Amino acid sequence: FRGEQASLDLPPTRSLTRARRSLQNLPGGGGTPLAAGLGMAARLVGQLHRAGEIPVCVFMTDGKANIALDGTASRRQAAADAEQQARSLALLGVRLLFIDTSPRPYLPARHLAAHMHARYFPLPRSGAAGLPAIVAGRT
Repeated sequence: FRGEQASLDLPPTRSLTRARRSLQNLPGGGGTPLAAGLGMAARLVGQLHRAGEIPVCVFMTDGKANIALDGTASRRQAAADAEQQARSLALLGVRLLFIDTSPRPYLPARHLAAHMHARYFPLPRSGAAGLPAIVAGRT
């Protein structure tokens, strides 16, 4: 999720190597339609779960939403929309990981992770090298 919308850049995969390669080439910057990304993830994870899969969903974000679901640039509405989508994700009952990419742990990101019932990991403290272990559930 970036700019004004969310897109699926890495379809569900069991390959950490494929995920790592895809993540290296993701562009960043611009607006953060966090609620749109969370909503897209909820729909995809819900489909996988209903199909009998056991999905693990990893969110890598600083948690700073600034584009609302209606596409407006309103931080207040964007944050409310993201919280609502996070609560929807929590209802799915699947394993969710929230990697906070802020330079320092960001309290609103931690709160968003709590709303979705995700395990929270601040990236600078966890370190990028530790991501495979986090995703694999070894930490």
